[in-house]
Amino acid sequence: MIHALDDGADVVVAGRCYDPAVFAAVPIMRGYPVGLSLHMGKILECAAIAAMPGSGSDCMFATLDETGFTVETLSDDRICTVTSVAAHTLYEKSDPYRLAGPGGMLDLTKTAFDQLDDRRVRVSGTVFEPSVSHMIKLEGARLTGYRTVSIAGVRAPDFIARIDDILNGVRTSVAAQFPEITGNEATLLFRAYGRDGVMGSLEPERDQQPHEIGLVIEAVASTQAQADAICAFARSTLLHFGYAGRKSTAGNLAFPYSPSDFKAGEVYEFSVYHLMRIADPKAAFPADMMPLGGRR
Repeated sequence: MIHALDDGADVVVAGRCYDPAVFAAVPIMRGYPVGLSLHMGKILECAAIAAMPGSGSDCMFATLDETGFTVETLSDDRICTVTSVAAHTLYEKSDPYRLAGPGGMLDLTKTAFDQLDDRRVRVSGTVFEPSVSHMIKLEGARLTGYRTVSIAGVRAPDFIARIDDILNGVRTSVAAQFPEITGNEATLLFRAYGRDGVMGSLEPERDQQPHEIGLVIEAVASTQAQADAICAFARSTLLHFGYAGRKSTAGNLAFPYSPSDFKAGEVYEFSVYHLMRIADPKAAFPADMMPLGGRR
């Protein structure tokens, strides 16, 4: 970005970019401390999410000097607090003191957050440690198959009490009909929202029986037709699956939509996720200059 601005660009259109760089480029090119500039960009990158109450639709304003920066909201409905600003510093980060980025590390071991008044917070002490070599994130994805989904509601307490046994029984029946599931060439997933749909096996309260469950049936296979068939067979099997103490005779599931199955299309997974060392940061991101509105 600095290279493009130095060449006279009025507008810079970038692809994948380090979010704080959008705000830090101009201060850095004008000689302000790199660490403070990037930390300021880190706070501003998600707008007023760093405020209380947080919002991605309102703006934030920052004032930078040689020793720190001050952030404030532009809406009277929100305020910046030490907690909200410090918390957003940790957003998407695993280390509270060292924040890695292209070309180096933000060192927050001496960073201070001070409440100036009831709306503004000042941040100081953040420094930038350049890395020996410049690194950028290299990402890639590959096609792994096609997805079909069916959504159903369950409110029968006898079904909910036996849901693990029922789902295991359905999975066994489907695998007998579609051996590619056993061979890991296709997958069948059940997500029980209201019990453990968000955290899965990590859910600490999954043994508490809810009064209703939103069940998502998901099939992924090498073709859309195959995913459709697996999902349809699983949905039909689960709808009419018999279990001990069953009272319902018209089906175990309530479908909010008709048709009940949805083609979700192509499924991708990360196939490349690395840090790539490059000698010249500008070489990997060439800039093309073009006039807008006919101006030369």
